[in-house]
Amino acid sequence: MINKTEDVSINNIQDSIEDIIRHYSSEERWDSIYIFSSEGLLIASHNNSDYPEELLLEFAFTLINGANLLGDNLKVKEIILRDIKKRQLIFHYVKFSEDELIIAAVSSGKKGFRRAMGRLEKSLSNIYN
Repeated sequence: MINKTEDVSINNIQDSIEDIIRHYSSEERWDSIYIFSSEGLLIASHNNSDYPEELLLEFAFTLINGANLLGDNLKVKEIILRDIKKRQLIFHYVKFSEDELIIAAVSSGKKGFRRAMGRLEKSLSNIYN
């Protein structure tokens, strides 16, 4: 059972994550950014692409299930796909203490994303740690 203190804390985390998404979306590096919990709940998003949220979530979980088939020998951190329009679909997996998150992002492919994804992950870790 969640008490009022935990509920306030969860709302603060949600607000902080949404602020981070707004900040990183303003860089014009990302067409879309979604952050999902490992249970498939949408935590925050910014969408300027034609990729539907449900499609990205379903695909992210398909990739996770495929990666889990590899077992403990290979821990997947990130999967990147390029579509026919040269956009990049990035599925980045992070774990902060008990919480596992999936960052599903669509990049125009014109700008690099690795450092930006690292900064995004670091900003999220500051919230969770």
